[in-house]
Amino acid sequence: MTEGTDMARVNGAELLVRTLVRLGVRDAFNIVGLGLFPLAEAFYAHRDELRYVTALNETNLGLMAAGYARADRSAAFVNVYHASGTGLGMMALTTAWADGVPLVFTSTTSSRALAGRDQYAAVPRAVTEMSDQFTKWSAEIPSADRIPEFVERAFQIANTAPFGPVHLAFPMDVWLEQAEDVGVRPTEVLADFAAAPAAVERLAQLLRGSERPVIVAGAEVARYGAVGAAVALAEALGCTVLHEDKVADLGFPTTHPQYAGKLGAHRAVVEGADLVLLLGVELTESGLTRPVDFGDATTVVLSPDPLLLTRQIRPDLAVLGAPRPTLEAVTAALGPVPQRETRAAAAAQLHAARDARNDRIRAIRYDADELAIGRILTELEAAMPDGTIIVNHCASGEPFVEDLIPYADTDTFFGISSKASAQGWGGPASIGIQLARPEARVVAILGDGGFMFSSTAIYAAAQQDLPVVFVILNNGGWRDIGALAAVAKSPLVDAEGVMGWTFGDPPIDHAAFAASLGLDSRRVTTPAELRGALDKAFADRRPMLIEVMNSPEDAHEFSRVFTQSED
Repeated sequence: MTEGTDMARVNGAELLVRTLVRLGVRDAFNIVGLGLFPLAEAFYAHRDELRYVTALNETNLGLMAAGYARADRSAAFVNVYHASGTGLGMMALTTAWADGVPLVFTSTTSSRALAGRDQYAAVPRAVTEMSDQFTKWSAEIPSADRIPEFVERAFQIANTAPFGPVHLAFPMDVWLEQAEDVGVRPTEVLADFAAAPAAVERLAQLLRGSERPVIVAGAEVARYGAVGAAVALAEALGCTVLHEDKVADLGFPTTHPQYAGKLGAHRAVVEGADLVLLLGVELTESGLTRPVDFGDATTVVLSPDPLLLTRQIRPDLAVLGAPRPTLEAVTAALGPVPQRETRAAAAAQLHAARDARNDRIRAIRYDADELAIGRILTELEAAMPDGTIIVNHCASGEPFVEDLIPYADTDTFFGISSKASAQGWGGPASIGIQLARPEARVVAILGDGGFMFSSTAIYAAAQQDLPVVFVILNNGGWRDIGALAAVAKSPLVDAEGVMGWTFGDPPIDHAAFAASLGLDSRRVTTPAELRGALDKAFADRRPMLIEVMNSPEDAHEFSRVFTQSED
Protein backbone atom coordinates (compact mmCIF):
# COMPACT_ATOMS: atom_id res chain seq x y z
CA MET A 1 0.00 0.00 0.00
CA THR A 2 1.31 3.45 -0.85
CA GLU A 3 0.74 6.99 0.30
CA GLY A 4 -0.25 9.25 -2.57
CA THR A 5 0.91 8.75 -6.14
CA ASP A 6 4.37 10.32 -5.99
CA MET A 7 6.66 7.69 -7.48
CA ALA A 8 9.53 10.07 -8.26
CA ARG A 9 13.08 8.90 -8.13
CA VAL A 10 15.18 10.51 -5.40
CA ASN A 11 18.65 9.95 -4.04
CA GLY A 12 19.33 7.72 -1.04
CA ALA A 13 19.83 10.60 1.36
CA GLU A 14 16.43 12.07 0.50
CA LEU A 15 14.85 8.61 0.75
CA LEU A 16 16.30 8.11 4.23
CA VAL A 17 14.95 11.41 5.53
CA ARG A 18 11.53 10.77 3.99
CA THR A 19 11.52 7.36 5.67
CA LEU A 20 12.36 8.88 9.05
CA VAL A 21 9.50 11.37 8.68
CA ARG A 22 7.06 8.56 7.79
CA LEU A 23 8.21 6.63 10.85
CA GLY A 24 7.29 9.58 13.05
CA VAL A 25 10.85 10.56 13.93
CA ARG A 26 10.90 14.19 15.10
CA ASP A 27 14.63 14.74 15.72
CA ALA A 28 17.75 13.42 13.99
CA PHE A 29 21.27 13.54 15.41
CA ASN A 30 24.21 14.02 13.04
CA ILE A 31 27.58 15.69 12.51
CA VAL A 32 28.33 16.62 8.92
CA GLY A 33 31.61 15.64 7.27
CA LEU A 34 33.02 15.04 3.82
CA GLY A 35 30.82 12.58 1.99
CA LEU A 36 27.77 13.57 4.06
CA PHE A 37 26.73 16.65 2.10
CA PRO A 38 23.82 14.85 0.36
CA LEU A 39 22.48 13.76 3.75
CA ALA A 40 22.93 17.26 5.18
CA GLU A 41 21.08 18.68 2.17
CA ALA A 42 18.19 16.28 2.75
CA PHE A 43 17.99 17.17 6.44
CA TYR A 44 18.04 20.85 5.51
CA ALA A 45 15.26 20.41 2.94
CA HIS A 46 13.05 18.76 5.59
CA ARG A 47 13.99 21.06 8.48
CA ASP A 48 10.32 21.95 9.10
CA GLU A 49 9.45 18.26 9.56
CA LEU A 50 12.56 16.94 11.27
CA ARG A 51 14.72 18.88 13.73
CA TYR A 52 18.45 18.51 13.08
CA VAL A 53 20.56 18.19 16.23
CA THR A 54 24.35 18.32 16.22
CA ALA A 55 27.23 18.40 18.70
CA LEU A 56 30.96 19.06 18.85
CA ASN A 57 31.93 15.38 18.71
CA GLU A 58 30.30 12.01 18.14
CA THR A 59 30.65 10.85 21.75
CA ASN A 60 28.46 13.71 22.90
CA LEU A 61 26.14 13.29 19.92
CA GLY A 62 25.54 9.60 20.55
CA LEU A 63 24.96 10.08 24.29
CA MET A 64 22.54 12.93 23.55
CA ALA A 65 20.61 10.64 21.19
CA ALA A 66 20.55 7.83 23.76
CA GLY A 67 19.32 10.24 26.45
CA TYR A 68 16.61 11.40 24.06
CA ALA A 69 15.54 7.80 23.43
CA ARG A 70 15.34 7.05 27.16
CA ALA A 71 13.13 10.06 27.81
CA ASP A 72 11.01 9.51 24.69
CA ARG A 73 10.65 5.76 25.38
CA SER A 74 11.29 5.17 21.68
CA ALA A 75 14.32 4.74 19.45
CA ALA A 76 16.31 7.80 18.42
CA PHE A 77 18.20 8.08 15.11
CA VAL A 78 21.86 9.08 15.04
CA ASN A 79 24.30 9.10 12.13
CA VAL A 80 28.08 9.35 12.57
CA TYR A 81 30.97 9.62 10.20
CA HIS A 82 33.04 6.63 9.08
CA ALA A 83 35.37 4.72 11.40
CA SER A 84 36.52 7.64 13.52
CA GLY A 85 32.99 8.87 14.22
CA THR A 86 31.86 5.34 14.97
CA GLY A 87 34.72 4.89 17.41
CA LEU A 88 33.87 8.14 19.18
CA GLY A 89 30.20 7.20 19.29
CA MET A 90 30.78 3.73 20.74
CA MET A 91 30.02 4.88 24.31
CA ALA A 92 26.44 5.49 23.22
CA LEU A 93 26.22 1.88 22.07
CA THR A 94 27.84 0.37 25.17
CA THR A 95 25.59 2.31 27.54
CA ALA A 96 22.48 1.74 25.39
CA TRP A 97 23.18 -1.98 25.43
CA ALA A 98 23.72 -2.00 29.18
CA ASP A 99 20.65 0.06 30.08
CA GLY A 100 18.24 -1.24 27.47
CA VAL A 101 17.98 1.93 25.39
CA PRO A 102 16.38 1.66 21.92
CA LEU A 103 18.76 3.38 19.53
CA VAL A 104 19.19 3.33 15.76
CA PHE A 105 22.89 4.09 15.43
CA THR A 106 24.11 4.49 11.85
CA SER A 107 27.50 5.05 10.27
CA THR A 108 28.37 6.45 6.88
CA THR A 109 31.13 4.20 5.57
CA SER A 110 33.34 3.72 2.53
CA SER A 111 31.90 3.73 -0.94
CA ARG A 112 30.98 0.28 -2.24
CA ALA A 113 33.29 0.85 -5.19
CA LEU A 114 36.26 1.24 -2.82
CA ALA A 115 35.42 -1.52 -0.34
CA GLY A 116 38.43 -3.60 0.68
CA ARG A 117 41.00 -1.18 -0.73
CA ASP A 118 41.69 0.71 2.51
CA GLN A 119 40.84 3.97 0.81
CA TYR A 120 39.43 7.18 2.35
CA ALA A 121 38.29 6.77 6.00
CA ALA A 122 38.37 3.00 5.55
CA VAL A 123 37.83 0.08 7.90
CA PRO A 124 39.61 -3.26 7.43
CA ARG A 125 36.36 -5.19 6.95
CA ALA A 126 32.94 -3.80 8.00
CA VAL A 127 32.26 -0.82 10.25
CA THR A 128 29.44 -2.75 11.96
CA GLU A 129 32.00 -5.21 13.36
CA MET A 130 33.06 -2.48 15.78
CA SER A 131 29.73 -2.73 17.57
CA ASP A 132 28.60 -6.32 17.07
CA GLN A 133 28.64 -7.46 20.71
CA PHE A 134 26.66 -4.40 21.88
CA THR A 135 23.86 -4.46 19.31
CA LYS A 136 20.73 -6.50 18.72
CA TRP A 137 21.19 -6.40 14.94
CA SER A 138 23.53 -4.84 12.42
CA ALA A 139 23.63 -4.63 8.65
CA GLU A 140 25.05 -2.65 5.74
CA ILE A 141 22.57 -1.07 3.33
CA PRO A 142 23.13 -2.87 -0.02
CA SER A 143 21.41 -0.29 -2.24
CA ALA A 144 19.42 2.92 -2.00
CA ASP A 145 16.08 1.31 -2.88
CA ARG A 146 16.30 -0.86 0.27
CA ILE A 147 16.82 2.03 2.68
CA PRO A 148 13.15 2.14 3.82
CA GLU A 149 13.11 -1.61 4.46
CA PHE A 150 16.31 -1.63 6.52
CA VAL A 151 15.54 1.53 8.48
CA GLU A 152 12.01 0.45 9.38
CA ARG A 153 13.33 -2.94 10.47
CA ALA A 154 16.01 -1.25 12.57
CA PHE A 155 13.41 0.80 14.45
CA GLN A 156 11.21 -2.27 14.94
CA ILE A 157 14.06 -4.32 16.40
CA ALA A 158 15.30 -1.51 18.65
CA ASN A 159 11.79 -0.78 19.94
CA THR A 160 10.79 -4.40 20.57
CA ALA A 161 11.53 -5.85 24.01
CA PRO A 162 14.17 -6.33 25.15
CA PHE A 163 15.00 -2.79 24.03
CA GLY A 164 18.49 -2.07 22.75
CA PRO A 165 20.61 -0.52 20.00
CA VAL A 166 21.02 -1.57 16.38
CA HIS A 167 23.73 -0.48 13.95
CA LEU A 168 23.30 0.24 10.26
CA ALA A 169 26.05 1.17 7.80
CA PHE A 170 25.34 3.44 4.81
CA PRO A 171 28.01 3.26 2.09
CA MET A 172 28.89 6.80 1.10
CA ASP A 173 27.82 6.35 -2.52
CA VAL A 174 24.31 5.25 -1.44
CA TRP A 175 23.53 8.86 -0.52
CA LEU A 176 23.65 9.84 -4.21
CA GLU A 177 22.27 6.63 -5.73
CA GLN A 178 18.82 7.11 -7.25
CA ALA A 179 15.85 5.02 -6.15
CA GLU A 180 12.10 5.11 -6.47
CA ASP A 181 10.18 6.46 -3.49
CA VAL A 182 7.16 4.16 -3.26
CA GLY A 183 6.01 5.68 0.05
CA VAL A 184 5.44 2.45 1.95
CA ARG A 185 3.60 2.92 5.24
CA PRO A 186 5.38 1.59 8.34
CA THR A 187 4.19 -1.64 9.95
CA GLU A 188 2.30 -1.31 13.23
CA VAL A 189 4.06 -3.49 15.81
CA LEU A 190 2.24 -4.59 18.98
CA ALA A 191 4.62 -6.50 21.25
CA ASP A 192 3.71 -5.86 24.91
CA PHE A 193 3.32 -9.54 25.73
CA ALA A 194 2.21 -11.09 29.01
CA ALA A 195 3.83 -14.23 30.36
CA ALA A 196 2.18 -17.55 29.56
CA PRO A 197 -1.00 -18.23 31.59
CA ALA A 198 0.68 -21.16 33.33
CA ALA A 199 3.54 -18.89 34.45
CA VAL A 200 1.09 -16.25 35.70
CA GLU A 201 -0.83 -18.83 37.74
CA ARG A 202 2.37 -20.36 39.13
CA LEU A 203 3.66 -16.96 40.27
CA ALA A 204 0.28 -16.06 41.78
CA GLN A 205 0.27 -19.41 43.61
CA LEU A 206 3.75 -18.79 45.05
CA LEU A 207 2.76 -15.32 46.21
CA ARG A 208 -0.47 -16.58 47.79
CA GLY A 209 1.46 -19.19 49.74
CA SER A 210 4.25 -16.87 50.85
CA GLU A 211 4.34 -15.47 54.38
CA ARG A 212 7.19 -12.98 53.95
CA PRO A 213 7.43 -11.92 50.28
CA VAL A 214 9.74 -9.11 49.15
CA ILE A 215 9.60 -7.38 45.78
CA VAL A 216 12.79 -5.98 44.24
CA ALA A 217 11.98 -3.45 41.52
CA GLY A 218 14.55 -3.09 38.76
CA ALA A 219 14.99 -0.56 35.98
CA GLU A 220 12.94 -2.69 33.60
CA VAL A 221 9.79 -1.84 35.58
CA ALA A 222 10.11 1.81 34.54
CA ARG A 223 11.61 1.04 31.15
CA TYR A 224 8.52 -0.91 30.07
CA GLY A 225 5.89 1.31 31.70
CA ALA A 226 5.07 -1.06 34.57
CA VAL A 227 5.49 1.14 37.66
CA GLY A 228 1.74 1.37 38.21
CA ALA A 229 1.39 -2.41 37.86
CA ALA A 230 4.25 -2.99 40.32
CA VAL A 231 2.65 -0.62 42.85
CA ALA A 232 -0.70 -2.38 42.48
CA LEU A 233 0.86 -5.82 43.11
CA ALA A 234 2.88 -4.55 46.08
CA GLU A 235 -0.21 -2.97 47.61
CA ALA A 236 -2.25 -6.15 47.06
CA LEU A 237 0.44 -8.12 48.91
CA GLY A 238 1.29 -5.42 51.47
CA CYS A 239 4.93 -6.43 51.11
CA THR A 240 8.20 -4.55 51.45
CA VAL A 241 9.66 -3.22 48.19
CA LEU A 242 13.37 -2.69 47.53
CA HIS A 243 15.22 -1.36 44.49
CA GLU A 244 18.30 -2.60 42.70
CA ASP A 245 21.46 -0.95 44.02
CA LYS A 246 22.68 1.22 41.12
CA VAL A 247 19.61 3.02 39.83
CA ALA A 248 19.32 3.68 36.10
CA ASP A 249 15.52 3.91 35.84
CA LEU A 250 13.53 4.08 39.06
CA GLY A 251 11.09 1.16 39.23
CA PHE A 252 9.10 2.20 42.31
CA PRO A 253 8.21 5.55 43.90
CA THR A 254 10.60 6.30 46.76
CA THR A 255 7.79 8.12 48.60
CA HIS A 256 5.58 5.03 48.76
CA PRO A 257 5.14 3.77 52.35
CA GLN A 258 6.11 0.22 51.35
CA TYR A 259 9.42 1.30 49.79
CA ALA A 260 12.34 0.57 52.13
CA GLY A 261 15.43 1.39 50.03
CA LYS A 262 18.19 -0.44 48.18
CA LEU A 263 18.62 -4.19 47.95
CA GLY A 264 22.23 -4.35 49.14
CA ALA A 265 21.48 -2.17 52.15
CA HIS A 266 18.68 -4.45 53.38
CA ARG A 267 20.31 -7.85 53.51
CA ALA A 268 18.49 -8.78 56.73
CA VAL A 269 15.13 -8.11 55.05
CA VAL A 270 16.09 -10.37 52.17
CA GLU A 271 17.49 -13.04 54.46
CA GLY A 272 14.20 -13.03 56.40
CA ALA A 273 12.06 -13.39 53.28
CA ASP A 274 10.60 -16.68 52.12
CA LEU A 275 10.02 -15.38 48.56
CA VAL A 276 11.89 -12.71 46.61
CA LEU A 277 10.37 -11.47 43.35
CA LEU A 278 12.99 -9.77 41.18
CA LEU A 279 11.37 -7.57 38.55
CA GLY A 280 13.92 -6.98 35.78
CA VAL A 281 16.71 -6.51 38.32
CA GLU A 282 20.38 -6.02 37.48
CA LEU A 283 22.51 -7.74 40.12
CA THR A 284 25.68 -6.31 38.60
CA GLU A 285 28.60 -6.96 40.95
CA SER A 286 31.25 -4.29 41.45
CA GLY A 287 33.73 -6.36 43.43
CA LEU A 288 33.61 -3.78 46.23
CA THR A 289 30.74 -5.33 48.17
CA ARG A 290 29.68 -8.93 48.68
CA PRO A 291 26.81 -10.22 46.52
CA VAL A 292 23.35 -10.40 48.08
CA ASP A 293 22.56 -13.85 49.46
CA PHE A 294 18.94 -14.87 48.99
CA GLY A 295 19.37 -17.78 51.41
CA ASP A 296 16.52 -20.27 51.46
CA ALA A 297 13.99 -17.89 49.93
CA THR A 298 12.20 -18.93 46.76
CA THR A 299 13.52 -16.65 44.05
CA VAL A 300 11.53 -15.56 41.00
CA VAL A 301 12.89 -13.49 38.09
CA LEU A 302 10.53 -11.71 35.69
CA SER A 303 11.88 -10.11 32.51
CA PRO A 304 11.08 -9.75 28.81
CA ASP A 305 14.77 -10.44 28.19
CA PRO A 306 15.56 -14.17 27.96
CA LEU A 307 19.24 -13.40 28.59
CA LEU A 308 18.45 -11.89 32.00
CA LEU A 309 16.41 -14.78 33.39
CA THR A 310 19.34 -16.92 34.58
CA ARG A 311 22.35 -14.71 33.84
CA GLN A 312 23.25 -13.50 37.33
CA ILE A 313 21.43 -15.97 39.58
CA ARG A 314 19.72 -19.31 39.05
CA PRO A 315 16.19 -18.57 40.30
CA ASP A 316 13.64 -21.15 41.35
CA LEU A 317 11.23 -19.73 38.77
CA ALA A 318 12.06 -17.71 35.66
CA VAL A 319 9.15 -15.94 33.96
CA LEU A 320 9.52 -14.51 30.46
CA GLY A 321 7.12 -11.66 29.81
CA ALA A 322 6.70 -7.90 29.66
CA PRO A 323 6.30 -6.64 33.22
CA ARG A 324 3.14 -4.51 32.89
CA PRO A 325 0.68 -7.07 31.45
CA THR A 326 2.28 -9.89 33.43
CA LEU A 327 2.05 -8.09 36.78
CA GLU A 328 -1.51 -7.00 36.03
CA ALA A 329 -2.44 -10.61 35.31
CA VAL A 330 -0.73 -11.86 38.48
CA THR A 331 -2.48 -9.25 40.62
CA ALA A 332 -5.85 -10.23 39.13
CA ALA A 333 -5.13 -13.90 39.85
CA LEU A 334 -4.04 -13.36 43.46
CA GLY A 335 -7.36 -13.19 45.23
CA PRO A 336 -7.64 -12.03 48.87
CA VAL A 337 -4.37 -11.71 50.83
CA PRO A 338 -5.13 -12.08 54.57
CA GLN A 339 -1.68 -10.92 55.76
CA ARG A 340 -1.73 -7.72 53.70
CA GLU A 341 -2.34 -5.22 56.51
CA THR A 342 0.27 -6.74 58.84
CA ARG A 343 2.89 -6.79 56.08
CA ALA A 344 2.09 -3.23 55.04
CA ALA A 345 2.57 -2.03 58.63
CA ALA A 346 5.98 -3.74 58.81
CA ALA A 347 6.96 -2.22 55.44
CA ALA A 348 5.87 1.22 56.65
CA GLN A 349 8.19 0.87 59.64
CA LEU A 350 11.11 0.18 57.31
CA HIS A 351 10.11 3.18 55.19
CA ALA A 352 10.03 5.38 58.29
CA ALA A 353 13.46 4.06 59.32
CA ARG A 354 14.76 4.95 55.85
CA ASP A 355 13.40 8.48 56.20
CA ALA A 356 15.01 8.85 59.62
CA ARG A 357 18.34 7.59 58.31
CA ASN A 358 18.16 10.00 55.37
CA ASP A 359 17.48 12.85 57.80
CA ARG A 360 20.65 11.92 59.71
CA ILE A 361 22.68 11.79 56.49
CA ARG A 362 21.24 15.12 55.32
CA ALA A 363 22.33 16.73 58.59
CA ILE A 364 26.01 15.70 58.25
CA ARG A 365 28.07 18.95 58.05
CA TYR A 366 24.84 20.71 57.02
CA ASP A 367 26.02 24.11 58.27
CA ALA A 368 29.72 23.63 57.56
CA ASP A 369 31.70 26.28 55.69
CA GLU A 370 32.23 23.90 52.75
CA LEU A 371 28.95 22.91 51.10
CA ALA A 372 28.03 19.31 51.90
CA ILE A 373 25.85 17.15 49.71
CA GLY A 374 22.93 17.20 52.16
CA ARG A 375 22.75 21.00 52.08
CA ILE A 376 23.21 21.14 48.31
CA LEU A 377 20.32 18.74 47.67
CA THR A 378 18.11 20.47 50.24
CA GLU A 379 18.54 23.79 48.45
CA LEU A 380 17.94 22.14 45.07
CA GLU A 381 14.76 20.39 46.20
CA ALA A 382 13.41 23.65 47.66
CA ALA A 383 14.12 25.62 44.47
CA MET A 384 13.11 23.24 41.69
CA PRO A 385 9.55 23.34 40.30
CA ASP A 386 7.22 20.34 40.34
CA GLY A 387 8.02 17.82 37.63
CA THR A 388 11.72 18.68 37.46
CA ILE A 389 13.73 15.82 35.96
CA ILE A 390 16.91 14.82 37.78
CA VAL A 391 19.82 13.31 35.83
CA ASN A 392 22.09 11.70 38.41
CA HIS A 393 25.75 11.24 37.49
CA CYS A 394 27.92 12.64 40.22
CA ALA A 395 30.00 9.64 41.37
CA SER A 396 30.37 10.01 45.14
CA GLY A 397 27.14 12.01 45.31
CA GLU A 398 24.96 9.51 43.42
CA PRO A 399 23.49 7.53 46.37
CA PHE A 400 22.58 10.78 48.11
CA VAL A 401 20.76 12.07 45.01
CA GLU A 402 18.84 8.80 44.86
CA ASP A 403 17.91 8.84 48.55
CA LEU A 404 17.67 12.43 49.76
CA ILE A 405 15.43 13.73 46.98
CA PRO A 406 11.93 12.19 47.07
CA TYR A 407 10.63 10.74 43.79
CA ALA A 408 6.86 10.33 43.77
CA ASP A 409 6.99 10.28 39.96
CA THR A 410 9.57 7.73 38.88
CA ASP A 411 9.66 9.32 35.41
CA THR A 412 11.55 12.30 36.85
CA PHE A 413 14.75 10.34 37.54
CA PHE A 414 17.46 9.13 35.15
CA GLY A 415 20.71 7.51 36.22
CA ILE A 416 23.23 5.04 34.87
CA SER A 417 23.66 1.42 35.94
CA SER A 418 26.81 -0.32 37.13
CA LYS A 419 26.54 -2.45 34.00
CA ALA A 420 26.86 0.69 31.86
CA SER A 421 29.43 2.45 34.11
CA ALA A 422 30.63 5.27 31.87
CA GLN A 423 32.08 8.60 32.97
CA GLY A 424 30.84 11.49 30.87
CA TRP A 425 27.36 10.06 30.30
CA GLY A 426 25.30 12.53 32.33
CA GLY A 427 25.91 15.88 30.61
CA PRO A 428 25.09 14.84 27.04
CA ALA A 429 22.26 12.54 28.19
CA SER A 430 20.59 15.42 30.03
CA ILE A 431 20.58 17.47 26.82
CA GLY A 432 18.88 14.64 24.93
CA ILE A 433 16.36 14.22 27.75
CA GLN A 434 15.56 17.95 27.65
CA LEU A 435 15.08 17.77 23.87
CA ALA A 436 12.60 14.92 24.31
CA ARG A 437 10.79 16.55 27.26
CA PRO A 438 10.62 20.27 26.35
CA GLU A 439 7.78 20.91 28.79
CA ALA A 440 9.89 19.89 31.81
CA ARG A 441 13.04 21.29 33.39
CA VAL A 442 16.08 19.04 33.49
CA VAL A 443 18.74 19.29 36.19
CA ALA A 444 21.97 17.38 35.57
CA ILE A 445 23.85 16.76 38.82
CA LEU A 446 27.39 15.97 37.71
CA GLY A 447 30.71 15.35 39.37
CA ASP A 448 33.54 17.60 38.27
CA GLY A 449 35.67 14.66 37.18
CA GLY A 450 32.93 13.00 35.14
CA PHE A 451 31.85 16.32 33.64
CA MET A 452 35.29 16.83 32.11
CA PHE A 453 34.96 13.64 30.05
CA SER A 454 32.26 15.27 27.90
CA SER A 455 32.27 18.91 28.96
CA THR A 456 31.94 20.32 25.44
CA ALA A 457 28.44 18.79 25.23
CA ILE A 458 27.05 21.83 27.01
CA TYR A 459 27.65 23.87 23.86
CA ALA A 460 24.75 21.98 22.26
CA ALA A 461 22.50 23.22 25.07
CA ALA A 462 23.60 26.77 24.29
CA GLN A 463 23.10 26.27 20.54
CA GLN A 464 19.59 24.90 21.01
CA ASP A 465 18.79 27.27 23.90
CA LEU A 466 17.75 24.30 26.04
CA PRO A 467 16.96 25.16 29.67
CA VAL A 468 19.13 22.43 31.24
CA VAL A 469 20.56 23.34 34.63
CA PHE A 470 24.00 21.75 35.00
CA VAL A 471 24.98 21.49 38.66
CA ILE A 472 28.69 20.62 38.86
CA LEU A 473 29.81 19.32 42.26
CA ASN A 474 33.41 20.52 42.38
CA ASN A 475 35.26 18.61 45.09
CA GLY A 476 38.57 18.98 43.30
CA GLY A 477 38.78 15.81 41.25
CA TRP A 478 37.99 12.11 41.33
CA ARG A 479 37.64 11.99 45.10
CA ASP A 480 35.58 8.80 45.10
CA ILE A 481 38.63 6.88 43.82
CA GLY A 482 40.67 7.80 46.86
CA ALA A 483 37.74 7.17 49.20
CA LEU A 484 37.15 3.70 47.78
CA ALA A 485 40.89 3.04 47.99
CA ALA A 486 40.55 3.64 51.72
CA VAL A 487 37.70 1.13 51.92
CA ALA A 488 39.78 -1.40 50.01
CA LYS A 489 42.77 -0.67 52.27
CA SER A 490 44.83 0.05 49.16
CA PRO A 491 48.13 1.95 49.32
CA LEU A 492 46.62 4.22 46.67
CA VAL A 493 44.77 6.00 49.46
CA ASP A 494 47.71 8.41 49.65
CA ALA A 495 48.27 8.67 45.90
CA GLU A 496 45.59 11.13 44.79
CA GLY A 497 48.00 13.89 43.83
CA VAL A 498 50.63 11.57 42.35
CA MET A 499 48.08 9.74 40.17
CA GLY A 500 46.42 12.91 38.92
CA TRP A 501 43.07 12.31 40.60
CA THR A 502 42.87 15.84 41.98
CA PHE A 503 42.42 18.99 39.91
CA GLY A 504 44.17 21.61 41.99
CA ASP A 505 47.32 22.52 40.11
CA PRO A 506 46.26 24.14 37.90
CA PRO A 507 42.66 24.48 39.12
CA ILE A 508 39.76 24.09 36.68
CA ASP A 509 37.20 26.89 36.48
CA HIS A 510 34.08 25.17 35.19
CA ALA A 511 31.93 28.29 35.42
CA ALA A 512 34.33 30.30 33.26
CA PHE A 513 34.50 27.43 30.76
CA ALA A 514 30.69 27.34 30.53
CA ALA A 515 30.55 31.11 30.03
CA SER A 516 32.98 30.77 27.13
CA LEU A 517 30.51 28.39 25.47
CA GLY A 518 27.59 30.76 25.80
CA LEU A 519 25.92 29.53 28.98
CA ASP A 520 24.95 31.63 31.95
CA SER A 521 27.13 30.38 34.80
CA ARG A 522 27.85 30.86 38.48
CA ARG A 523 30.43 29.57 40.93
CA VAL A 524 28.89 29.30 44.40
CA THR A 525 30.42 28.62 47.80
CA THR A 526 27.59 29.35 50.26
CA PRO A 527 23.98 28.18 50.65
CA ALA A 528 22.69 31.68 49.89
CA GLU A 529 24.72 31.87 46.68
CA LEU A 530 23.54 28.41 45.67
CA ARG A 531 19.88 29.19 46.31
CA GLY A 532 20.17 32.48 44.43
CA ALA A 533 21.74 30.76 41.43
CA LEU A 534 19.07 28.03 41.42
CA ASP A 535 16.24 30.55 41.67
CA LYS A 536 17.66 32.47 38.73
CA ALA A 537 18.13 29.29 36.69
CA PHE A 538 14.55 28.14 37.17
CA ALA A 539 13.15 31.61 36.49
CA ASP A 540 15.02 32.19 33.22
CA ARG A 541 14.45 28.98 31.19
CA ARG A 542 17.92 29.29 29.69
CA PRO A 543 20.84 26.86 29.91
CA MET A 544 22.85 27.50 33.04
CA LEU A 545 25.84 25.90 34.75
CA ILE A 546 26.22 26.21 38.52
CA GLU A 547 29.61 25.19 39.84
CA VAL A 548 29.17 24.23 43.49
CA MET A 549 32.33 24.16 45.56
CA ASN A 550 31.56 20.87 47.27
CA SER A 551 33.29 19.46 50.37
CA PRO A 552 35.79 16.67 49.54
CA GLU A 553 34.59 14.96 52.72
CA ASP A 554 31.43 13.87 50.91
CA ALA A 555 33.46 11.27 49.02
CA HIS A 556 34.44 9.60 52.27
CA GLU A 557 30.85 9.77 53.47
CA PHE A 558 29.90 8.08 50.19
CA SER A 559 32.27 5.21 50.88
CA ARG A 560 30.72 4.68 54.29
CA VAL A 561 27.17 4.77 52.91
CA PHE A 562 28.18 2.59 49.98
CA THR A 563 29.62 -0.18 52.11
CA GLN A 564 27.30 -0.20 55.13
CA SER A 565 23.90 -1.85 55.50
CA GLU A 566 20.82 -0.05 56.76
CA ASP A 567 19.71 -3.14 58.66
